Amino acid sequence: MDKKKAVKLATASAVAASAFVAANPHASQAATDVATVVSQAKAQMKEAYYTYSHTVTETGQFPDIKDVYAAYNKAKQAYANAVAVVNKAGGAKKDAYLADLQATYETYVFKANPKSGEARVATYIDAYNYATKLDKMRQELKAAVDAKDLKKAEELYHKISYELKTRTVILDRVYGQSTRELLRSTFKADAQALRDSLIYDITVAMKAREAQDAVKAGNLDKAKAALDQVNQYVSKVTDAFKAELQKAAQEANAAYEAALPPKVESVTAVNAKTLEIKFNKAVDAATVIDNKGTSDTSDDVVKASAITLTAIDSQGPVSTVKASLSDDKKTLKLVADGNQFFTKRYVVDIKNVKTLDGKDVPAYTTTIDTTDSVRPSVLSFSYADNGLTLKVKFSEPLASVGTVKLYDGTTEISVSPKFTAGDDEMTINLASSSVPVNKDLTLKIFGAVDYNGNVINPNPAELTVKKTTVDITKPVVQSIEAVNTKTVKVTFSEKLLSAPTIKIGGQTASVSVDSTGLVYTATLASALSKGVYAVEVSDYKDLAGNSGDAYTKVVQLKADNTAPKFVSSQVVKINGVEHLVLTFDEEVTTGSNITVVQSSDKYIDENNVLKAVGADLKTTSDNFKLYLPTDGKSKSVALNISSLPKGTYTVTLPNGLVSDLADNAYAERKQITFVRGSDSLTTKPALDTAYDGNGVKADNNNELVFAFTQNLDASALNLSNFNINGLTVTKAVFDGDTKHIRVTLAPGANTWTGTHVITISNIKNTSGLVMDTVTVNEYMKENVAPTFTATLTSADVIRVDFSEPVANAMISRVLSANNFIVKVDGNVVTVSNVYEDNNATNLVQNSKGYKTVYLKLQSPVTDLSKPITLSATDIVDVNQTGKITDNNVVGNNVSATVVNVAK
Repeated sequence: MDKKKAVKLATASAVAASAFVAANPHASQAATDVATVVSQAKAQMKEAYYTYSHTVTETGQFPDIKDVYAAYNKAKQAYANAVAVVNKAGGAKKDAYLADLQATYETYVFKANPKSGEARVATYIDAYNYATKLDKMRQELKAAVDAKDLKKAEELYHKISYELKTRTVILDRVYGQSTRELLRSTFKADAQALRDSLIYDITVAMKAREAQDAVKAGNLDKAKAALDQVNQYVSKVTDAFKAELQKAAQEANAAYEAALPPKVESVTAVNAKTLEIKFNKAVDAATVIDNKGTSDTSDDVVKASAITLTAIDSQGPVSTVKASLSDDKKTLKLVADGNQFFTKRYVVDIKNVKTLDGKDVPAYTTTIDTTDSVRPSVLSFSYADNGLTLKVKFSEPLASVGTVKLYDGTTEISVSPKFTAGDDEMTINLASSSVPVNKDLTLKIFGAVDYNGNVINPNPAELTVKKTTVDITKPVVQSIEAVNTKTVKVTFSEKLLSAPTIKIGGQTASVSVDSTGLVYTATLASALSKGVYAVEVSDYKDLAGNSGDAYTKVVQLKADNTAPKFVSSQVVKINGVEHLVLTFDEEVTTGSNITVVQSSDKYIDENNVLKAVGADLKTTSDNFKLYLPTDGKSKSVALNISSLPKGTYTVTLPNGLVSDLADNAYAERKQITFVRGSDSLTTKPALDTAYDGNGVKADNNNELVFAFTQNLDASALNLSNFNINGLTVTKAVFDGDTKHIRVTLAPGANTWTGTHVITISNIKNTSGLVMDTVTVNEYMKENVAPTFTATLTSADVIRVDFSEPVANAMISRVLSANNFIVKVDGNVVTVSNVYEDNNATNLVQNSKGYKTVYLKLQSPVTDLSKPITLSATDIVDVNQTGKITDNNVVGNNVSATVVNVAK
């Protein structure tokens, strides 16, 4: 009999028995076959289990849960009826029948707190009901995602997370591996997958809120920790919530940034040419970069009033430091200009920097070590100009690329690399016919070095390169465009090796090329009359050396009769000097000897007083120039207004102030208002030699005063700025004003009197400009305070020995009892007089230097066990014993130390 038939027979028997018992619960014992009832009840209980397990095993599908419930209820009823029969007619086997029934019931149907393998049907029903509930939540979560309802999705995400973490264990309790796996794969796996797909979305949403709340609460550390996760995961969120979460991340970051106090985060040496200063907020470029007044940012240098680099290891200063800001305005890159480079240690002072929203960045000072021992290497290489130019990128700026050779096998091919010291890239023209096409070539770079002498690694560096293009095509003129009666634009098919010759109406024009390298502008010195003219183009070659054919085209030059119109005005500082920048609607040239401000014009000064200017301001070639020109052309001009007093001006722009490129003069006479402020210093400070002959004065033995030509920055008080023959300096303060500095030597630092060599360096004015290092000679007296010892030579005489000759501070007065204090056992005793000899017969004299004197006590000492002390006052050192004058006075006060008198 096969398995299915056996199951069907057992089922039929169990159903019949159950029906019989149910219909005759009180039938006589004789009419009831107890064993059959028990067997049939057990069969029904197993059938309830088979209802789900066999269906899953045989079909891979879940049975209808209604069928499982029906079988489960029948099993429970069969068990109850069988127990009733056994209790009434079980006889001697009653306990055995009951035990058998209970064991079967608890295994297949139900048991409170079941163990593994027990209560199979009840456990399955619980698991299935739970699984469908979980799947309903999954479907709701998916709907929320589809609807892009982040709030609802987050709520369901947490619910499903809770279920998956704490309750899906119910699925693991189901008996039967196939059933467990089907429950997991059908319900848990899908819920888990959907939940996991949103982990970054929900994390970003939660942490963005947490960051916002922490910012509001003033807990920026907590906000930063939350934002670190936001910024780490926001790029990984799903498309459904990407836009919303990116916005939330931006807003949270913005709130944090706004709450942060601005600061310098770090100063690092990238290599011997480059330093980087990182700020935690975007900074105003105008406060860190000195714009030189051109559109070319390569000439921008660091603003001296904001950032200074002071060499502290005797290396020379880097005189020019180029500066540029990153796109986010948070990283300032400093590059030593030209062949200069950084070496050893520097003190970096940062101040006067403002953020984009106008907040001050606190001053910051640090010391960095730019020592570079890392060898440069080839970073990458690429091709340009249709494969005819090889570009080799290095890991850092190089001082030299050494020797560069190109080989075809062992045969050297002559190449001339283009490289400028300080660059991190070189180019090689492969267009020459000597360079074979579609063949692997070896490029070798021998002995390339960085600015600290580190040689390229490996040395030589080898690259396998290939020329894939043969250029045998001549360059051609693609178009000629007439601009006005003196200017045309010529466009070529490819880049040229050098500028072509262009003639307009037979006259040779000056030529400039644009940034693409394809468009050349030809301009005559003087305009032609309007009309038809021939434009001739000749003498041009492409990068491969192919010569282009001479080309002539007739164009009509039309006069430009429209004068330039005024657009705007602003006051900007160029190299620290205020300029009035005027912008027009077309490119212009500057007019000369044009009066912009007349002496009789009025202005309102800082105190709101109306005054006459007092002097004309006329344009000259020096004070009136194009502003930020590109290829020598600009729509803006800059007028130096440093000669004007501070105040508010309203002026009428005069006719002829500028002209367009067709020589049409400005004629609007627009009235504008501008405010003249103050200029930054543009010259370096220096010692004021009118002060004591050399700008330095030894004011006394311990102090020197330095006088300068300009008001100085507070950093001028750095002690390292003053090298006074290597003597130790303890203090520097402004003296009276910020043009004078009083410097104090350490006590006893100067041990000899004479001319000392003094070097002053790194002194900055209020605009941050650093003085040139200067060395001067200054006569200085030693500042070692004289000391003394004392010995009791008799009961009433004390001998005093000085370390050097001394005298009364006023040499015209003699040393007297007033200059000495003697105490016996802490009590002052009277000194009657001071003598030259031990017998106390010759009094000391005025205007005389002594190394030894004798003090006569009024009362003799009677108890040697008591301590005797001596101190001195108003005594200074002199340079000799015997007769002295004021010229012999050194002037160091005798030590104030109280000494014990020897006995």
